[in-house]
Order: sequence, then C-alpha cells, then structure tokens
Amino acid sequence: MSAEEFRANVESGEVPVDCHDRVLRIAYIYSDEGLWDGNGVFDVLDKLHARGWSFGRGDLKFNRTLDIFYLAQIAAGTYRSNDQTDADFLSVDDFDTFYAQHHQLLNQDAWRQYYSPAFLAHATSARFYRLPDLQDLPDSSGPLGGPRQKGVGHFTKLPRWAYNAARTPKRSLTLSVATITEIALSTLQKSTLRLQKDHPSVQPYSATQASFWLKHMNIDFPGPFTNKQKYRLNEFDVFVAQGGYDIWAWEAHYSPKLWDSMEARIAPLEPDLDGTLKSEVMWCGMPDGCYVEWAARRIGWEPEVGGEEEIQFLAAVAVKETESIEVGNWDYEMRSHLILGVMHAAFGAEGGKHVEDLKRRIVEAGIYDEIKVEQWIQEARMVIEPYVKMLEVWPGTIEDRSGLLRHILVENGQLFARWRLSDTSKEFDFQLKPKE
Repeated sequence: MSAEEFRANVESGEVPVDCHDRVLRIAYIYSDEGLWDGNGVFDVLDKLHARGWSFGRGDLKFNRTLDIFYLAQIAAGTYRSNDQTDADFLSVDDFDTFYAQHHQLLNQDAWRQYYSPAFLAHATSARFYRLPDLQDLPDSSGPLGGPRQKGVGHFTKLPRWAYNAARTPKRSLTLSVATITEIALSTLQKSTLRLQKDHPSVQPYSATQASFWLKHMNIDFPGPFTNKQKYRLNEFDVFVAQGGYDIWAWEAHYSPKLWDSMEARIAPLEPDLDGTLKSEVMWCGMPDGCYVEWAARRIGWEPEVGGEEEIQFLAAVAVKETESIEVGNWDYEMRSHLILGVMHAAFGAEGGKHVEDLKRRIVEAGIYDEIKVEQWIQEARMVIEPYVKMLEVWPGTIEDRSGLLRHILVENGQLFARWRLSDTSKEFDFQLKPKE
C-alpha cells in the first residue's frame, strides 16, 4: 500500500490506527514534509493529536514528551539515512525499509532506553516536551548533521546542567556564586543517586566532572549583565547543534583514566593534561547558525522544560533566596519572591483580594508591564491553588513554608520559564522580564 493510500485509509477511518506500527507509519508520512518546515515535530504532533492518535497507551496516551520523542527519532533516522550514508534517499513510500533500518530507534519499547518510567509519567513531562533522562537523543551530542562517533550515553547531561546553573547567579540578587555552586553540586548528587536506584547503568556522580563543567560554563563570570542577558532563555542544545559547545572539551584537561576514576567521583581533582588539545568542534557561524537553530528545534533537540537535576537545583535556589524573607517583604525582581508572594496571597478566605493587592504592589514597583503582571499572577495562582487547598492555612514555620514552595516548584518547573515553549504549545508562558 502506498503512502497516499495508507494516509487516505486511516484518515477516513477505514483502517484503524490501533497499534504502534500504524501510528509510526502515519507519523512518518506526516513527517515527510512536516519536519522540515514550520514548527517541525510540534506541528506533526498536533496533526496526530487532532485525530486522536498517540504513541502512548493508558496513562501515557497523549503524553507530549513520549509522542515528540518518537517524532524526534523519526527525524534522527531520516538524518542517518540521508546524510550519513551513500544510499539513495528514502521516499515517503519507503516506510518498511526505513523502519527496518532504524528499528532500534523506533520500536514500541525504544523509549525505555531513553526515559525512566517515573520521569516520563510525571505531569510536567505529559504537558511539556522534555529531553531524555537516561541517554541522549541519537546524534544530539555534537553539531547537527556531523555527529561525533563517541558511543551511546548521556554525554550532554552535565554540560546542560552546568549551563543552567552558570546562568543563575545573574538572576539571583542575594546569593553568592559559592552558595549557588554548593546548591548545584548538592542537588545534582542527590538527583543522580535517586535515578541510579532504579537505573544502575546511569553514570555516577563525579565531583570532578561536575566542577569542571561549572567552571567551563563560567559560573563565576563577574558581569555586569543587562536584563536581556540575565533573562535569556536556555539555548544549550541549540548551541551544541551549532558547534558552540564541545561536549568532550574535558579531553583537553583530563585523561580518561582520571576523569572516570573513583577518586574523581569523591572530590574535585586537578587536571592531568595541559589543555592544549584542539577541539574537533567549530561553531558554524552566520548565517548558517540561524538555519541550524531552527532545524534543531524542528527535530526535537530543544526542550520546553528542563530535566530533574535542573528543576531540583532551581527549586533549591528559590528556597534559599526566600528562607529569611518576612511575609510581604518581597523583592519583585526575583522570581522566587514573586512565586512566594502569589503563594501567600492565595491563602485565606479573602485570597482574591490578597492577589489583587499583590498585583497592585508589583505594578507600583514599576518593574514589569501591568498587563503582563496581571496575566502572570492569574496563571501562577491557578498552578499554586491546588496545593494551598490541601493545607488551608499558611505554614506556621519557615521550614514548612520552604517545603511547600519546593514542592510546588519541583512539580511545576514551567514556573521558572527558563526554556522556550513551542509556538504551538497551549500552555501559558511564564516568562516575565523586567523592563530594560
């Protein structure tokens, strides 16, 4: 059956899309054009969901992360077939050949190599696209179209985590770089240990590796910074695609033996190489960089919300920023204070009045545009209120207050607004940038 016939039959309902292989085939057909134009995997996802089709079953049906993962795998297989071999280009009618060539990437259990079940089933992963927590998407740890053959692993995890952490001191008005670094290392170690319990093959925490990447990402860069620089969205994966970061930069400073040693896991070790090894990666430059940026997003390389280690870190920073703050004494330029303010205003019988008072005070501070503030508070309140209703009264201690704040933030990483939402996303974008 040709692609045209199959598409007509499933769209008319004559052939039910009732198994993984049929979802995969219609996704492959839609991807033939959809991946290379507009919003790529996100447009293809909307086509599938509009007809009630999903790769997930049961609680995973319409899981945004799972469905986009398979579309990203189709994109990876297409790149491998067309750009990394001398074979003829596969057409939309060559699904069987394509599936046979890339069965390991596309079979119904392929996601288990990339995602832990708990992470995939998380409510945030169901609503926002998130990158795998067990290993990298195929060929995504190097420049787009020119992957470095370094094996299979989660090579981007530490650099991506460090990139996120290194941009946090710019936004924190009260915490030192040393404190933020300590929080970053501590939360990374804890999240890694949790993941290892169910997935022993996960790379263990290494104090040396974590410290290297924080320094490499310039966590202690002194600034000064403009608001545009402070609040720039995380674009780590786009930079990797452009050749802006070398995921194996450590090879110039550490021998593999020392890098992977037990001693390196326990405490930060000094390099045993001189750092002169030349990188194999080169930034693509402009205007090619613009094309690569959009291509990386279209094929699913850029997440809408970060991984657990990133969210746990940001939540811990927010708790630290607010733990000594008196009720109502908020610094409205700090996101953690804004969220805590909404959380406090949502308590009590006159929660609506308290929220209006909070909005008025934020607007009077003159930091943000009034229209954006009003919508932001409304949406943040909708996220926070279910947690408030479970307690009914404002926490009586700083520890309980911090615990509630951490709980809300860990379960709702979108509140940090560090990542770009797809143009097709129906979720609210919690970006709220101060005026220049």
